[in-house]
Amino acid sequence: MLLATYFPKRRLGGFTLVELLVVIAIIGVLVALLLPAVQSAREAARRMQCSNNLKQIALAVHNYHDSHKMLPPGSTNAALSGSTGFAAILPYLEQANLYSQYNFSKGNSEPENLQVVSQRIKTYICPSCFFIRKVPINGCDANDRAPGTYAFSTNTGDPYAISDGAIVNALTPPTRLASITDGTSNTFLAGENHWGFRDYTFTSGPCLGQVRGGFSYWSSPYPLATIFTTKGPFNAQSMNGDSMRLATFRSSHPSGVNMANVDGSMRFVMDSIDHNMLDAAATREGGESVALP
Repeated sequence: MLLATYFPKRRLGGFTLVELLVVIAIIGVLVALLLPAVQSAREAARRMQCSNNLKQIALAVHNYHDSHKMLPPGSTNAALSGSTGFAAILPYLEQANLYSQYNFSKGNSEPENLQVVSQRIKTYICPSCFFIRKVPINGCDANDRAPGTYAFSTNTGDPYAISDGAIVNALTPPTRLASITDGTSNTFLAGENHWGFRDYTFTSGPCLGQVRGGFSYWSSPYPLATIFTTKGPFNAQSMNGDSMRLATFRSSHPSGVNMANVDGSMRFVMDSIDHNMLDAAATREGGESVALP
């Protein structure tokens, strides 16, 4: 009894249930406030890396021009069975080994070139791009071609017609830097595209009816793949029944698209850009006076 009098039991420290719930609620509020900022910072970093990829592509094009005295063609034959500008600049992107394995006398869908065209090249993929399906799917993507998320600027009208942009298709004589009379800092060289068209589906083969998402393979010279136009809506996020939207610049970034000019300078072009200004920036010798923000 004396011990109980002089040495009372100590109360163990700790949170009550109410205190614990309050702490959890406060942490939840802080996380909710912080998460958008973290996501925004991550997207800014991804957008910067995407811009850097385009910068590397532009520098590779300049190195190609120094070696060949011409800009790389967007497609090498009118049948669209040849190679692309992205295949042509491989040696200038530290991909000389892949370039040496590519048989340029054969088509991009030939089995002999499978080993090369199936390679996913980091510089050709925007880190923000959201692939809504696996690419490639064996048997559905021809020759198991790897995707790309960039395309050259070739036209302001029909992408299958004669090119009025910096990088031309096989219907148009090769261009040089001297061909860009509108100014290399005012003329688009290349820009982004995404694989997020949920209303674009396979129309044949074992994947019939499944969501396809996009058509951009870095080794495919089709206008819907690697040589784009400014015709149609800029940065479209759905097909809406218009297959030509496959040939338009678009991105997975909010509010705009990374674009590279011929001189290698970068622009983040907002969705709200006036379309006349967009077209003016896409022509190499249109005579327009344009300065993009």
